[in-house]
Parts: sequence; structure tokens; C-alpha cells
Amino acid sequence: MTPVSPTPSCMSEGRTSEFHVGYILKQYPRLSETFILNEILGIEATGTKVSVFSLRPPTEGRFHRELASVQAEVHYVPTMERSAFLDAVRSLPGLQVERLSDVLAFVDRLPADRRARLVFDAIAVARQACAAGVDHLHAHFLTVAAHTAHLVHLLTGIPFTVTAHAKDIYRHGVNWEVAARVGSHAAAVVTVCDANLTYLRARLDGSRTRLVRVYNGLGPQAAPAPLESRTHGLVLGVGRLVEKKGFDVLLEAFAVLAPRHPDAHCVLVGDGDCRDELEAQALRLGLADRVTFTGAQPQQVVADWQRRAHVMVAPCRVGADGNQDALPTVLLEALGAGLPAISTPVAGITEIIDHDREGLIVPSDDVAATVLAISTLLDSPDAWRAMSMAGPRKLAARFDRGQTIGELVRVMVEHKVAA
Repeated sequence: MTPVSPTPSCMSEGRTSEFHVGYILKQYPRLSETFILNEILGIEATGTKVSVFSLRPPTEGRFHRELASVQAEVHYVPTMERSAFLDAVRSLPGLQVERLSDVLAFVDRLPADRRARLVFDAIAVARQACAAGVDHLHAHFLTVAAHTAHLVHLLTGIPFTVTAHAKDIYRHGVNWEVAARVGSHAAAVVTVCDANLTYLRARLDGSRTRLVRVYNGLGPQAAPAPLESRTHGLVLGVGRLVEKKGFDVLLEAFAVLAPRHPDAHCVLVGDGDCRDELEAQALRLGLADRVTFTGAQPQQVVADWQRRAHVMVAPCRVGADGNQDALPTVLLEALGAGLPAISTPVAGITEIIDHDREGLIVPSDDVAATVLAISTLLDSPDAWRAMSMAGPRKLAARFDRGQTIGELVRVMVEHKVAA
């Protein structure tokens, strides 16, 4: 593969033709961002070289074992003293001096308390990316990582793309003027589902942003577990314990179900701001001995739970701040595990689950409908088996990483920068 045209001004002479993508991420690695880990592994499997530029060091202390398979060199952005700012700018290889006014104009659109850190980070990444011989930059989330990629592009000419997800586009208070500015300079803004694509087309109309939908994909999955090997009555919820996940609805529904299903047990895998509140709710509902909170777990532990559970429930909703899910990775993983899931028609969820095919779709915040759906899957083995068999078929047809990564690489390589 050859570099995207125009050639970055900082590119060294005599380098090989291997395509080299630099990922700009706010923090790497993160336990909850399995989609990024999956994507980097998929990109590397195509023969593309990857470097990671992390704006913040990891803080969680727990990692997925698949992280050991990543070949990318990881660069952490150093702290830059204000006194070193001018020296850093002057020493930047191939600095596009004529674009400094564009850099400052963009930064002026952001909150004052973020400007200096953003510029320092962009200069640091620019120096690291030029030294590494990066051909193309890719950022996840249309916020600080994308802002950094945009500034690095202005400083060096390295083209960039961005993947827009959910919290970065649906929350109230998104600065669409800034987003449009980033989008108009990006080779493309990728997003993960058709629902997002429709939303972004309306929000970025007139900005010259090229929008492309590329689904998140999964790599090879372990064989689905049959019903006979699963724990009967095990109801599973996986995700961050935050408002938009709707796990309070799951607990309310389980409280109704519990007397009718004495062998049923609920397991919530994840952590977050609402954990104390949810644990208090379980206690208040008399479920203390029938609900287990495991905390956040590595990907393999989640996969094990998905092959033990009888049913998964992901009662997603739109939060008070507008935040919502777009294409929950855990539901893709449920497809591969042959685990029928109950969820809601939020954003791209219905692109994962067709109602009554791979699972059941119920209205958000509807406890009664959630109770009925869980009961259906617990009490109807034939329906369960049909949905379980449909899951891996949907995963292979729509969310196979071999296909989705090919689409993403083509976006990176083929689309020229709208400078």
C-alpha cells in the first residue's frame, strides 16, 4: 500500500512502502474499549503497521489478555513545560508555518482551560508521529483525540480520519461548530452504525465532511455454548454501571421474575458511577442474595459469562444528558456466543438484533415488557435455540472483523484530505 496523497511534509526519505497508521487515543489501554483493541488487532492482521499515541497514561491497572498480541509501539505524550513551547514548535520537522494561524483559530473555539494542553499534546504527537514515519492518523471519538489529530494535521500535513461513536455525538452540549471544523479537514469521519450516520448527516450538513459507516467487527469467536451446558435461569448484564445502560430496569424486572423463577440469578459485570445506587436498589428489592456484582472484568471473563448465561439483558436508554449507546460491543459478543439478548431500539441496536430473530427488542424503561421478554427466553427452549443459532450467522454476515477492517483500511488509504 502507498501513502495517502498529499505526502506529509515531515515524512523521511527512503522509507518503505508499508502503510503506517498512527492511532491517537485519549487513554490506552482501557478495559471498556474492547472495540479499539479489536480494531488495532484487525488492522495489524492486514499487514498495516500501527503506532499508538496515548494522550494520557492508563489508570485502571487491569488489562485484557489480548493486549499482549498487539505489536504496535505505544507512545505516551510527555508533559511539556510552557517555557519549552516555542522550542518545540521550532524543532518540529517539516513544520507548516503558514498553518499556525489555522491552529490558533481552531484552538480559540475551545474552552480556555483546554487550549494550552491541547496544543502541547498536538506538538508532542506531531514530533512522535513524524519521527515514526506515520502515513495516516486515526482518532477515536470526535472530542479531544480528534481535536489533537486535527492540529497534528495542520502542523505536519499528515492526513487523518476519526471514528465517531456515541457519547461524543449524542450528549447535550456537543460543539457542532468545532466538530464540523474537524470533519471538514478529515479524510473522512467514520461512524459505527447507520443510525449514527443519519444523525451526523443532519448535524454536519454543509460542512463538507465525508461520512462513512463502518461497523465495529469482532475477530474469531469461541464456539457457542448449547442450552444444555448453560446455567438455567442465569440472567446476565454487562457494561458500565451508568445511567444510559438502564440496569435499574433490569433489577426492577428481575424482582418481578424472582418469585416465579426460584432458580434464577442475576449477574451484573461492570463498574461505574451508579454501582452504589444499583447495589442499594438490589438490597431494597430483596435481591441481595440473588444478584451478583462482579465489577469490571477482562474480555475473557466476560466471554465465559456469556457462554454460561441463559439470557442477556441490555436495557439501554437515552440518558438525561443525551448520552446513549450506538453499537454496544457486548451485544456483538452475545451474537458470537449464541446468547439471545433483550435490548431496546436505541441508535444502532436494531442493526445488531432483529426482533424475534437474534433476540428481543423492548421499549426503553419498560419494566413489564422486559419481564415478559426474559420470561419468554427462560421458558421457551425452542425459541431460545432458534435465536442462539441466528446470532453467529448475523455476526459472520455483518460484523466479521475481516470484512469491517478491510473497509476501514480502504477509507484510510483511498480518501484524500479535504484540505
